[in-house]
Amino acid sequence: MGILSAVVGLLVVCGFITLSVISGIHGGEASLLIGIAGILLFFIGLFGFILSYRELKQRDIYYRFPMIGIITNGIMLIFLLVLYILGLY
Repeated sequence: MGILSAVVGLLVVCGFITLSVISGIHGGEASLLIGIAGILLFFIGLFGFILSYRELKQRDIYYRFPMIGIITNGIMLIFLLVLYILGLY
């Protein structure tokens, strides 16, 4: 169970890179589905962050994968939130 949060973080990073490439191919004018997929990535990252936090509170675990998950998901959450706030202006 401890590796799941790191996998979710990797999924969010790969998804963001994919959406960025698709948006770049379309010159920044990608469809609404790309924007919805980006918001979905934000909520998947939030789920991964909460999952990582819950995994860190367990007893007798290796902290490597939950820490990778909390760092990856946390950085992506901050980055996506800043990106959405800048997109509003």
